[in-house]
Amino acid sequence: MKENRIQLAAKAIAEADLEAVVYGIGANFQYLLECNDYYWQRHAMTNIEGRHTSYLQPEVLLYLNANGEYNILTNRHNKDYFLSRYPGHVTVSYMDQFEDALAPFIHEKRVGVGISSKDYISAMLHEIDPEVQVSDAEDILKDIRVCKDPDEIKALRFMAKFTDDANMYVFEHLKDGMTQREAENLVIEYGLMNGIDDLSFTPTVGFKTQNTITTENVEYYDREWKLQPQTGIAFDIGYMHNGYCSDWGRSLYRGKAPERIKKAYEALHAGLQHMVDSIVPYQTNNNELYRLVHERVTELGFGEDLRFQKEQMLGHQIGIDCHEFPMVNKDYDFILKPGMVFAAEPKMWFKGEMYMRVEDMILVTETGAEFLTNFPRDLFEF
Repeated sequence: MKENRIQLAAKAIAEADLEAVVYGIGANFQYLLECNDYYWQRHAMTNIEGRHTSYLQPEVLLYLNANGEYNILTNRHNKDYFLSRYPGHVTVSYMDQFEDALAPFIHEKRVGVGISSKDYISAMLHEIDPEVQVSDAEDILKDIRVCKDPDEIKALRFMAKFTDDANMYVFEHLKDGMTQREAENLVIEYGLMNGIDDLSFTPTVGFKTQNTITTENVEYYDREWKLQPQTGIAFDIGYMHNGYCSDWGRSLYRGKAPERIKKAYEALHAGLQHMVDSIVPYQTNNNELYRLVHERVTELGFGEDLRFQKEQMLGHQIGIDCHEFPMVNKDYDFILKPGMVFAAEPKMWFKGEMYMRVEDMILVTETGAEFLTNFPRDLFEF
């Protein structure tokens, strides 16, 4: 475990005018304890829409106060894992006794909780001490987590490369007559064959065939629609392994694409390349990235086709959670720093033709930025 993470978190607790935090299993739990190999169930929007888990009783809890003192409360099933890694900081209890096991540690009156099992933990704290003031502490570590350390970057490089390879596997197994559902199952199949822990989100290998019902609405997908000539395919795929996520997207075209569509796809890649080439660490703002893509796409004649121009929404940071702070749009004022990793996903929509997307994981370095995902950019028509 990296003790500096605990000390930085203790400082963040004090700066948030809290005295302690209690986290259930989630991104902050994994980050602080660096327990990357401890598997916990998550999905793409756990940190954004995770309130559906707020009443669930956690199997492990982390207590941490503003002095840097911490304790892990675990059930018997997980005791060997935590006792071997954090000796002197573990209390083993039955889950029905978590309240009594946690009580000796709760001396504070201002306690923060994360999004995981939020309501359950809040109720437990009030049972321990009715005067405890419970606050939301999910985001107090966001500035600490935003820049990845070398081990995290190594993990994300692995995930990016794996995702590139997975999508080449899917591409090589596409065939006419295959349904969208069958194509998406290839994504799952590849992860299972290679021992990957989970998916970052439900994969999409979306078929839209020229001048059919599939191209009348950008949001419409029929998973039983079959691959055939004049079909645009939009990939949105991500995996999760050893605690870190990937997120990737591309488009392909079955058959000979209309010239305008082919040029648009080239423009989308050119816009993304221009954005990456333009990044200057400690100077470029997160809220400029959409504009940089749009700038180049417009020069190539497709500015009006780029989606989400009002919001200037381009993507999100990525790490333990698939979607991390700050989101990449005009509303997040944040200077890019080395170690930040984000997924940029510009999209275009051509009614009657196809939905088009490119998405890459990008690392901000000391001198600029680099693509972590490198699936061939000239692979479009097949």
